Amino acid sequence: MVRAKHLNLSTLRSSDSRPCFHPFLRWKGSCTFPLTSVLLSLTVCGKPKNPANPVQRILGGHLDAKGSFPWQAKMVSHHNLTTGATLINEQWLLTTAKNLFLNHSENATAKDIAPTLTLYVGKKQLVEIEKVVLHPNYSQVDIGLIKLKQKVSVNERVMPICLPSKNYAEVGRVGYVSGWGRNANFKFTDHLKYVMLPVADQDQCIRHYEGSTVPEKKTPKSPVGVQPILNEHTFCVGMSKYQEDTCYGDAGSAFAVHDLEEDTWYATGILSFDKSCAVAEYGVYVKVTSIQDWVQKTIAEN
Repeated sequence: MVRAKHLNLSTLRSSDSRPCFHPFLRWKGSCTFPLTSVLLSLTVCGKPKNPANPVQRILGGHLDAKGSFPWQAKMVSHHNLTTGATLINEQWLLTTAKNLFLNHSENATAKDIAPTLTLYVGKKQLVEIEKVVLHPNYSQVDIGLIKLKQKVSVNERVMPICLPSKNYAEVGRVGYVSGWGRNANFKFTDHLKYVMLPVADQDQCIRHYEGSTVPEKKTPKSPVGVQPILNEHTFCVGMSKYQEDTCYGDAGSAFAVHDLEEDTWYATGILSFDKSCAVAEYGVYVKVTSIQDWVQKTIAEN
């Protein structure tokens, strides 16, 4: 994080259109998964014991997370680069494909990548990775899944975030992003921090990075020299009123939205472009609603 210079569990009913298991199942009259599997998979999500407090601030403008984001995981590459990942059930996490490919050639396979990663959940709890699964179109949908060898124990320090049954990425809506990314001095932090950021207008974001929303008129113009992936699978998020932003190392973290009516936290997006660092105006996130079918299918088949 940088500053510019600076159990939601629904009743299992065939008539219920809400998710029967928020991390990845949606109940709509019938379920293609065996009911016994659903019942065995039920787990609490998106209910942190100490939720984020929007007025809680520390020196430098960052917000200090103390157990407020129990779904936040820390991933370290074999060259010791830190990135984020997001716990979505007891055994699976979402992160970006770019994170998984860090320090690997473009020809690397998922089997090559998995043994090179170190992953922590909760308060520095080391967990073993069984496999990684890349999205089949990861060059355009910057996402991947991580499966753990063992299920984690869900507690106040380790808890999945729910996956949404509706799109919360509305312009102006505020979400929370946590991470161990670089700070204002471009050093990685040892403390998990978070910021409150607003969903931005997509067309303005596209013009900021590509000059135009008209395909034939687009040209690379990123202020940080690196172009984000912008398409129908992404949405943009601006800086906070304190000019806080995400930065290198925060990718893979969730844009977490608190549904006040349900008192539940949902992963609306996964941070893909973490290079803005309060220099460019927008971070870019993969829409979780765009990948939910793939997530559901991948977990069911593995």
